[in-house]
Amino acid sequence: MTTTVLPDGTKIHWAAIPPRPKHSPLLIIGELLVTLGVIVGLFAGYEVFIQDEVIGAKQTQLAQQFGHDAKSKFVDPAQAKSLGQIFGRMFIPRFGTDWTRLVAQGTRWHPVLNEIGVGHYNNSALPGAIGNFAVAAHRGGFGGSFKNIHRLKDGDRVYLETNKYWYVYKYLQTKIVDPSDVSVTDAVPAELVGSYAGGKYMTMTSCTPIYVNTQRIVVWLELVETIPAENGPPAELGKVN
Repeated sequence: MTTTVLPDGTKIHWAAIPPRPKHSPLLIIGELLVTLGVIVGLFAGYEVFIQDEVIGAKQTQLAQQFGHDAKSKFVDPAQAKSLGQIFGRMFIPRFGTDWTRLVAQGTRWHPVLNEIGVGHYNNSALPGAIGNFAVAAHRGGFGGSFKNIHRLKDGDRVYLETNKYWYVYKYLQTKIVDPSDVSVTDAVPAELVGSYAGGKYMTMTSCTPIYVNTQRIVVWLELVETIPAENGPPAELGKVN
């Protein structure tokens, strides 16, 4: 303890300042790990809640504007052989009245699923054809185009616009499978109740659980209507029961 005497004789007694505790290496490492954990948590939150919305909005805008100028035209589906060639535009009212994505050839992350949105399995049927028109998209990350795939139910429709036709598919069934179960995209999916040779199916696939991705969620649909493009979009497009 130290004492200070003021000019008027007043004495001020100062308590001794305790020595600064020494930090052990383990304590320092622990503090660094906690800080790192906070940073990782903030980044994960950005990835989940902000980046998906930003990229999703860009993909929606891209789909809405595509075809409005000479530089962007749909390729005929039968001619879409190269990775990333865009041949259609998809609308799913169950995902929201503004939801729309372009559909391109191939299912690679870049440049299809990450930037464009929805990809067509190379060896699956063409839209509207006999067999199984199969597509994939991310559920979480890079815009999460199929984030709400689990919400599709009886009565829902998926619409695909191409240069010549609008194709309307109705919901049939949802199933969770292992990633190794590639039979879900077969021309006649064995696990689809009531499937038959000669049917015109559509299969939507994505990873599940969301952000965990240990399995695959599969939605099957069936073609119910083909409308010439010159007739305009289906009258009911945009309505969700």
